[in-house]
Amino acid sequence: MSFNFKNKFKGTVSIIGASEIDEKTRQISIELGRLLARNNYAVSCGGLSGVMEAVCQGVKEEGGLTIGIIPFKEKAKANEYVDIAIPVPFSQARNVVVVLSGDVCVAVAGKAGTLSEICFAWIYEKPIIGLTCVEGWSSKIAGQQLDDRRTDKIHGADTPQAVIDKLNEIFTQNKFNPIKNI
Repeated sequence: MSFNFKNKFKGTVSIIGASEIDEKTRQISIELGRLLARNNYAVSCGGLSGVMEAVCQGVKEEGGLTIGIIPFKEKAKANEYVDIAIPVPFSQARNVVVVLSGDVCVAVAGKAGTLSEICFAWIYEKPIIGLTCVEGWSSKIAGQQLDDRRTDKIHGADTPQAVIDKLNEIFTQNKFNPIKNI
């Protein structure tokens, strides 16, 4: 029996965020993951701890698909909620792969590594949504234009549901092909 990705997934969302988080950010990230799965988005992320693990947990609770782009050659180092682990043991070069693996990037909290991913997403013309109800780069940079190479701004969303609403709007406008985007 073959699996029909076209009927299952709208596309892939790259989640970028902090590897160390507080309980509030963890709960918000789990809820975001649940909503992503319920709305038929596959999730790609760095595959380790913090926001990445919490979002993957939420996705798995709802039966969704998770992809972890991990900075090690051993796939087993991915968090327990990753379905597909992709080793990219090239230090920060992994951040480019995380960004390029999704159709849209969603930033949750974050420090310098997340900021670098936001910059790569900007350079590679990926739509970016920053969750504003948590501390870190996602809230600091929402509503900003990084430079003049693009005319849009980083979208802000104050709740996980607002992230989903913005994703649905972006995916409707851009008409991504879900088979090619998984």
